[in-house]
Amino acid sequence: MMLSVKIIDYDHQGRGIAKVDSKVVFIPKAKLGEEVSIKLVKEKKNYSIGRRCDTLKVKYCPYYQACGGCQIGHLTYDEQLEYKKNTVKNIFSKYTNYNLDSLEIIPTKCYNYRNKVTFHIKEDKLGYYEEETNNLIPIDKCNLLDSDIITLTASLNSFIKVHKKLTKAIIKSLDGKLMLILEGKESKESIKEFFSSTVSSLYYNNKLISGVPSLMIDVLSKKFMVRKDSFFQINKEGISLIYKEVINLVKELNCNIIYDLYCGTGTISLLISDYAKKVIGIEVVEDAVRDAKSNTKLNNITNTEFYLGDVSKVINNLDYTPDTIILDPPRSGISKDLIEFLLSLKVKNIIYVSCNPLTLARDINLLDSNYFLKSIKLVDEFPNTYHLESITLLNLRNEK
Repeated sequence: MMLSVKIIDYDHQGRGIAKVDSKVVFIPKAKLGEEVSIKLVKEKKNYSIGRRCDTLKVKYCPYYQACGGCQIGHLTYDEQLEYKKNTVKNIFSKYTNYNLDSLEIIPTKCYNYRNKVTFHIKEDKLGYYEEETNNLIPIDKCNLLDSDIITLTASLNSFIKVHKKLTKAIIKSLDGKLMLILEGKESKESIKEFFSSTVSSLYYNNKLISGVPSLMIDVLSKKFMVRKDSFFQINKEGISLIYKEVINLVKELNCNIIYDLYCGTGTISLLISDYAKKVIGIEVVEDAVRDAKSNTKLNNITNTEFYLGDVSKVINNLDYTPDTIILDPPRSGISKDLIEFLLSLKVKNIIYVSCNPLTLARDINLLDSNYFLKSIKLVDEFPNTYHLESITLLNLRNEK
C-alpha cells in the first residue's frame, strides 16, 4: 500500500523523517519539505522504514536510488553542508551541555575525490551492493572515484566480459599510480597479461604478481608508504585539511610531549613532529605500527616512537608526561578504560579527531567533569554521504 507523507526532518544518517499515525517513518533519499509517495518496507515497534515509490533522478549518478554508497547526493552541496552542521548541532544539544551556535564546516570537492574503491564481481558484472542487501548493482562509472580509477574500472569491465571467474576488486590510486587487488579463480597469467602494463602494483589472491609491493603518497610535505592492507583516508584533499587543523592547534598550544593514540600508520604523528619535542604513537594493529616505523625512516624523523598494543593498556606503561593527547579513534569512539585514564591523567589539552559525531558527543560528555570543549571544526571529507570528520580541542578545567 502506498502512502503520501511529508518530510519534516532528517536523522543523523541523512534519511528523511515523516510521521504516519504519530509513528516515525525513516525514508532514505528524501528531502526536507518534500511530499513523497512511499511504501513501508520494515515495521519496528517504535518506528518504520519506508521506500519512496517514484523514480529519483540525480544528475551525477544513474544508480543513486538503489546504490548504498551515497545517502544525501540528492541535496545541493550547500544543503549537504547545512545538513551536516545541523546534525552535529542537534547531536551535541541532545547528548552534551554544549549548544554549538556557530559551527564552521570546511568543504571539499563533491566528485572524483575517492582514491580507493572496492567492487564486488559476479561473473561478468562488477559493481556495488544495493542498499541493505547483497544484490549487485552493475557499475560502469562512479563519479565519486578519481579519474584514474574510473579509467581502470572500464578496463576491468572489459576484462570480466571474457574472464568470468573474479569475485572482488580493490583499486587504490595514489599520486597518479594505481594498485589493483583482485580475488577469484581466474588464470594468473591472463590477469598479468591484461593489467601489468596499466598498474604499478598488481595483487592476486593476496600475492604480488606484478610491480611494486607498495605505493607512495605525499601529504603536507611528508611521504607515506601505502601497502596492500594499509589504511589510508580516501580523500587526499580532505585529510590535508584535517591535518592542517591539527597542526595549527599543536602550534598554538606550544606542545612539548604529545601522545598520538589510535595512531594508525603514524600520519598525524609524523606531520606534527616538527612542532613538538616528542611524539609517542600507540596503535593496536601490528601492520600499522610497522608502517608507522617505516614512514618515520622514510622522512628522516628522529623524535617519534611507536608502540604496539591496546591504547588503554600501553599508555599506563609509558614514562613520559604528555601535555597534549591526540585521539583519532574508530567510529566506536574511546574505550571506557581510556576515558577513566584521561580523567585521572588530567593532561592540559586533548585534540580529538572524530568520524562519528554520536560517539564524539558521548565521549565529550564522559570527559566533561575534567575537560571543557574549547573549539570544534568540521571537514566535509565525504561529500554526498552523511559522513564527516571533526576536529575538537578540549582543555583541562581550572581546578580550585
